Amino acid sequence: MDITAVERLVTLVESSQVHKITIEDHDQSISVVNRSHATKSPTQNNIDSSLNSTRDKNTSSFDTNNQDLKDLESVQVLSLYVGYMHLSADGATDNLMKKGDAIEVEQTIGFVEVLTKLLPIISDKSGVVSEVLVEEGQVVEYGQPILQLAE
Repeated sequence: MDITAVERLVTLVESSQVHKITIEDHDQSISVVNRSHATKSPTQNNIDSSLNSTRDKNTSSFDTNNQDLKDLESVQVLSLYVGYMHLSADGATDNLMKKGDAIEVEQTIGFVEVLTKLLPIISDKSGVVSEVLVEEGQVVEYGQPILQLAE
């Protein structure tokens, strides 16, 4: 793969709504992850506008409940794939993380087996693992919480 093709790929992913793309060429591969959340669809903009107008009309209890939901989401690491969860790299070694472990952003916390490929679950948050919410071999869905973190 030449650097020009990689630069074009990065530019295309940044300007799209694609979250992650992996390109393989013989023995080389590259994954590009779009971490920018600046691009919102028209539907998301309408939802944001509705939430803002509803928030203005309601009492502070709405804000409190909404904040509780955000707090809950902010301390969970979610699966980005549908498949079988693997907490270790090969099933024979120790789990990559357990309760009480400190994890960092971009740390591999496990793998999801999708069509015989092991795709890594990369943490987008840091903190201390307060609870592992899945078991080895369990089927996980997209967006399913994997870990509960204490910040």
